[in-house]
Amino acid sequence: MNIRLNTLSSSGRFSAAGRWPAGLLILILTPGFLFGQAAPQLPSGDGRDLVATACTQCHALRPIVLKRDGVGGWRATVEEMVIRGAQLLPEEAETVVRYLAANFGPGLNPMQTGTLPPGSAVSSPGAPASSVSLPAGPGKEAVEARCSICHDLGRVVGSRRTREEWERITRNMIERGPQAPPDQVQAIVSYLAAQFGKPAD
Repeated sequence: MNIRLNTLSSSGRFSAAGRWPAGLLILILTPGFLFGQAAPQLPSGDGRDLVATACTQCHALRPIVLKRDGVGGWRATVEEMVIRGAQLLPEEAETVVRYLAANFGPGLNPMQTGTLPPGSAVSSPGAPASSVSLPAGPGKEAVEARCSICHDLGRVVGSRRTREEWERITRNMIERGPQAPPDQVQAIVSYLAAQFGKPAD
């Protein structure tokens, strides 16, 4: 859900309180992302200095460089960060969105899970995500083709979800980055619910 940029501070820059995007919050709170690792380098380009300055007021660059999203997804994230207090004018926010989508968009060095967490639906916890092999079934090829554009398959098998949850997540992901026709979206949802589903509460 996009959030309108409609609150100005006394300096003329947007500033307010709001909720963190779940995906970015998970990255920020993951041990080691804020401390104990060398700071990543941002690629050159229009918007680089804005990202380096505005985004690091609240968190390190690592959550940004590990995330992959399309223009719509990055716009939602930037708008959320502005509401949280990132000091960006509207035109600066758009520059940041274009920079992030160009350098950290779908298909550009997908996010790597590392090792599978406890409770993974396939393989053993602690196994490398690169070793994940999806079970056969209708929709498997669509999952491999679409989901791996932005992240490895370890993020797919990391937990079991209800069909409603898979539907919501899949449609959100498709809207944010890797486009797919409706029939393929439905095939992905059905496959994920069949292979990595759980009963609804």
